[in-house]
Amino acid sequence: MLYATSVCLNDKENKYALFTAEAKGYRTDDKYVIYLESDYMPLINEEILANYDMIANLLQLWNFEFIYIPKLSQTFREMDPSYLFDILRYMNPRLSAEMLDSLYARLTLFTTESYTRDYVATTSKKDFFYTIEPSLLINVGVSLLPPATPSQRERCCVNMLTIRLDDEPNSVFNEVRRFVDCYENLITEPEYHRPKRGKKLFRYHGFYKQLFDFLVRHHTNGEDNQIIIDIPARRIWLRGVEMAMSATQLATYVFILHQTCCTHHGGLIKAGQHHPLSEKDIQRLGQAYRAICNLFRDTPIVCERSYIDDVPNIRGYIARIRTMIENQIDTQDMDYYYPKDSADKSMYRVAINPCFVKIRHAGGECLFTDFPLWKQLK
Repeated sequence: MLYATSVCLNDKENKYALFTAEAKGYRTDDKYVIYLESDYMPLINEEILANYDMIANLLQLWNFEFIYIPKLSQTFREMDPSYLFDILRYMNPRLSAEMLDSLYARLTLFTTESYTRDYVATTSKKDFFYTIEPSLLINVGVSLLPPATPSQRERCCVNMLTIRLDDEPNSVFNEVRRFVDCYENLITEPEYHRPKRGKKLFRYHGFYKQLFDFLVRHHTNGEDNQIIIDIPARRIWLRGVEMAMSATQLATYVFILHQTCCTHHGGLIKAGQHHPLSEKDIQRLGQAYRAICNLFRDTPIVCERSYIDDVPNIRGYIARIRTMIENQIDTQDMDYYYPKDSADKSMYRVAINPCFVKIRHAGGECLFTDFPLWKQLK
């Protein structure tokens, strides 16, 4: 915490950010340094892969563990599949064979972008993680906050520090080096730990337990949690409940899902007096909106009407969709399906994990993110 306070007070480049989240939703062990990114950055990932052993060993000298999700996925891929499947079956006897296959694929193909958006952003309830630049995440302690009202209890919160990485050679190693040097100067009785290289065994503690439990929780009863969009029938189901949406309402909801799940923005950017759009954004959003509307229309939209002209109608559709979901979905589950405002009110997004959104189309059924049309949209 001393380190976090020191760097934040002396930060002139907005590299460091200290924030608090409720521990019941998100918590990592103090001794993890985790690489995050909301959009894949080739140069930084190449640097991490080239310097991974140096970074990991440097941190391990001080009993910190460097978490780089692609390396974690690689570890799962290199395990004997029968060994990993046996563990998954033992720990989750309720999962069907199909769900086990899905969980296995998720573990072996998990990415940093997915971890950042699906886990960190969702569980910490901090919207800036949806669009965070390449950064390091460090847990810097736990705090007890007093109750807001006499009827409430104290809240246990975890304090986390993010360190934005510069776009320069060896930025990750250099930042880790600075962190270690500062940490060494702050502790009174240093304890050095020799780096260890163990066997590739399944680990179920600390960070690994949290991540594994999160993935399992999102696969258990997955059929009940899905959004299913049937394009030919122009129908949609949320948690098995059919929503009586009109074609334009359905198109608007799919539009928000597309902008949330398939773009680096992580949501549908609002337009208006307080949120001016660039000409590039207007063209991009207009193209996507027309293409999605045409999925649910008998007569395609061919005019080049500006996206800005449609914004008032879109706002009206969103308001009706919200009312419909409020009336038909349990309050405790509604947050996963409800088109919510981001923390800065700059966009709408639907918080559900993309792996639970499916599309039925003329060619069959697929995950929402694999729908062929999205590849044609910028």
